[in-house]
Amino acid sequence: MQLYNTASRARQELVPVRPGKVYMYVCGVTVYDLCHIGHARSALVFDVLVRHLRRKGLDVTMVRNFTDVDDKIINRANSENRDWKEVAETYIRAFHEDMDALGVLRADVEPRATEHMQDIINMCEELIRQGKAYATPSGDVYFRVRSFAQYGKLSHRSLDDMLAGARVVPGEEKQDPMDFALWKAAKPGEPFWESPWGQGRPGWHIECSAMSRPWLPLDIHGGGMDLIFPHHENEIAQTEACCDCELAKLWMHNAFVQINSEKMSKSLGNFKTIRDILASWLPETLRYFLLSKQYRSPVDFTPEGMDDAERALIRVYECLEQTKAGLARAKWKKTALPEDITREWAALGRGFDEAMDDDLNTAMAMGHVFSMVRICNRVLEDKTLKAAEAARDLLTDFQKRMQVVCEELGLFGQEPAAFLAAMRDCRCARLAIDVARVEELLAARAEARAAKDFAASDALRDELKAMHVEVRDTPQGQTWDLLIAVAPGPQGPAPSPHEPS
Repeated sequence: MQLYNTASRARQELVPVRPGKVYMYVCGVTVYDLCHIGHARSALVFDVLVRHLRRKGLDVTMVRNFTDVDDKIINRANSENRDWKEVAETYIRAFHEDMDALGVLRADVEPRATEHMQDIINMCEELIRQGKAYATPSGDVYFRVRSFAQYGKLSHRSLDDMLAGARVVPGEEKQDPMDFALWKAAKPGEPFWESPWGQGRPGWHIECSAMSRPWLPLDIHGGGMDLIFPHHENEIAQTEACCDCELAKLWMHNAFVQINSEKMSKSLGNFKTIRDILASWLPETLRYFLLSKQYRSPVDFTPEGMDDAERALIRVYECLEQTKAGLARAKWKKTALPEDITREWAALGRGFDEAMDDDLNTAMAMGHVFSMVRICNRVLEDKTLKAAEAARDLLTDFQKRMQVVCEELGLFGQEPAAFLAAMRDCRCARLAIDVARVEELLAARAEARAAKDFAASDALRDELKAMHVEVRDTPQGQTWDLLIAVAPGPQGPAPSPHEPS
């Protein structure tokens, strides 16, 4: 499997440090607020990576931390007159609820910064003994950036360039503007822990170094691209200076989520929490939307994009439902399928795995899914083909392949009829369609048809159409859906996105 390494700016083969075993550390959230859509994307990217590696037979240990003491948590607690621990617990629970809704697997280990205070203090002491950190008279501890010759190797920045924008804030006791805090003396009213330098609490970066230390060297360290500098750069410096070993063999960073082509921020009023989005769309719709782009390509969140995701999901689930019905037939003819179908079908099975091995290209992998859907629909819609024994084998294979897709992407795993009903209800709620009124009109139309009053039946159909409701007459009776339901959707493998420069 090839993965893009931020440090080398190149793809490289994933070769576990310990054969058959992968240790992965992903920076988690600071628990002072509800998770936003950017958090969802990062969680989903590494969730899919874990799923894929495990299906390849690797034993994966996934570690994702919580930063549960921080200025933002303290400020939130003070503004709400609550204990900071209560604030942290509230948003840890909310994180789990949101990620469970999106189908994100729980991490194998979920360390919290407050559970590793002695480990953090020990690392600070080791760095001071080595002369790579120093304590100030006021009780702060700083890392000497110039003591680590490779500083900047992840972000590809030079010290000279960074120094141009660096400054010492009044009251700080840094020996160099580039030095950063490992330990901060407690301010009045703040939580604190006893240390050799007095009462205080850790800096942000040292927390992850202490929490990831048991698994060094890591095979993969990941997070959002906003963490490359300074967080991950500082992690590397302090960890490798202290432990005299490489922190991680491979660094993965996912791109940002924008809102209508703008950076998401509370000041712009476009801040979208996961719960904001799930108030209008199903969780699987958001999961599909965020995985429909390769993880290093930016995603632009728009209502239209979410509607497109709905249509794509409907297309797949309808094919799964029709496949299930098609396989229920009792008699099959000893007929082969056209050679072009069998040849393309065989290639598609390899294509999905190749896309996932190609830097976790979920966009291309989904393209292969829709190619399978297109072939299945062609078979199911052709009266000659769908009765062939070869069609039965193909449709059965489609179900098996979709189980693999579900296992890897966490998509398309619900019972089709139940999912399509839930999707319709969700869209009706979002569009303010009165389902009870729809059912009332459908019942009246059924009575009109039974009485052969076709004029009344047509008038009721027109009234339903004005409500954006499409009525379908089937041998089993009336069914209905929304007129804006299904567009064609993706038809084949998506092109691989351009490499970021």
